Amino acid sequence: MKVARNAWVILGAALALGWSAVPSAGQVSPASPVVPDTIRLSPTTPAESLLAAPSSEVGERWTLARAIQTALERNADVRVAHARTRQASGSALSAWNGIIPSLSTSVDYIYTKPDKNASFAGVVYQDTTIFGFESRDRLTTLRASATSNILSFPAIGEKRRQDHLRAGSELDESETRNNVVFQVKQQYFEVLKAERLAEVARQTEKLARDEETRANALFQVGTVARGDVLKARARRANTTGDRIHAENQVDIQAARFRQILGIPPGARIVPEAVMEQGIVVPDSAEAIRQALATRPRLESAKAVERAAHSGLSGARSVRLPKFTGSLDWHRSRFQQTIENLQGIPNPPSSVEVERYADEWSGSVRASLPIFEGFAIEGGVRQAKGTLLEAESQRRQRELDVAVEVQQAWLTLRESVQQIDVAREGLASAEEDYKFSKGRYELGAGTYLDLLTAEVNLASARQRLIESVANARVAEAGLEYAVGAKRY
Repeated sequence: MKVARNAWVILGAALALGWSAVPSAGQVSPASPVVPDTIRLSPTTPAESLLAAPSSEVGERWTLARAIQTALERNADVRVAHARTRQASGSALSAWNGIIPSLSTSVDYIYTKPDKNASFAGVVYQDTTIFGFESRDRLTTLRASATSNILSFPAIGEKRRQDHLRAGSELDESETRNNVVFQVKQQYFEVLKAERLAEVARQTEKLARDEETRANALFQVGTVARGDVLKARARRANTTGDRIHAENQVDIQAARFRQILGIPPGARIVPEAVMEQGIVVPDSAEAIRQALATRPRLESAKAVERAAHSGLSGARSVRLPKFTGSLDWHRSRFQQTIENLQGIPNPPSSVEVERYADEWSGSVRASLPIFEGFAIEGGVRQAKGTLLEAESQRRQRELDVAVEVQQAWLTLRESVQQIDVAREGLASAEEDYKFSKGRYELGAGTYLDLLTAEVNLASARQRLIESVANARVAEAGLEYAVGAKRY
């Protein structure tokens, strides 16, 4: 009986191995090929990960550089920021109006046909004065006028204020572009992470199906209990649900990626696999110092504060004298037609008379406000309030930037450390799975131990993928927080 029992066990194991290679009835075979596990990639640096593995997604491959360039051209936030910079530049250009001269010209033409009985006029003809009646009268005038503030301190202060606001708008645009680049990098690695998690989910589902097939085969020969078959079936159902969820997450993350890039929803793009060269965690104090010196968001607050200083100086300078000047030039052309001439024998039927007149005029004006209904005092008080608000916002942004950089640095350091921990965890989980599987096949371990090891292995693979993707996102976050690199 002992020999027969051993024979049945050997036969059942052989059948199980054969059935594990062929899908059973109703079993869905994974559509994508199996990719290497993390443990087989043998990375040369702690930052290299499963993100370098090929993806089974079908679509146009986009590099990270191409994605960043596309987002900087099509993203709505970048376009709005650029539009605001153009508006501020226009305001700064208009502020020259109070400093440099303004020139205007005009041309007038007047045609008059007077009443012949009431338009008696005299004209010199061949050294003789003759008289007649005007039939037509035409006047053409060309005018040019130049006006300017010779010395206006409020205009100078307003020009400086608008220049600082324009510089602040340009820095805000740089901050927006950096933020969009960070979003692109973050979502780029999120899509890669979702693809790799989906691949791990498909591998885990295949493993669960193989275990279910093996459990059914061993149950048919009476080696395992029905409870083991039910546990394998439940495990397979859970892995199928996880695989569906993971594949759906790929589509969701890809849709968000297209939204950031500003491309149509129907376009199918897939991020190109990334082979990392390592992550450098800089000194935290140096990162904070660099951020306080180069972060566009903080530099914009400083520009707004400088604009508020200029606004206060301009509001106070309204009390000072203001000198303006103007210069005008007129050139007139008079044309008359005189008919019914008298005073000489045989006069002509009509005579055309034409003459010119030039006129120059200039003025210089000095004005000093005495009392304008507290308008000056109110403007100074308002400018002081604007300056206090700008100073408070600048101090708060300095604190915000320092805290943001410190948090980004801590997140990056933790993410890099988590990579090594995840690698060790994956190695232990794979060894534990092999050990539990061997014990179960020898009959020394329970099926529950095998399922637990299988779950731990899948979780370890997921943790490694997530830790590497999180490290890449954290690196982009620190780059954005420091703001030294501008796109």
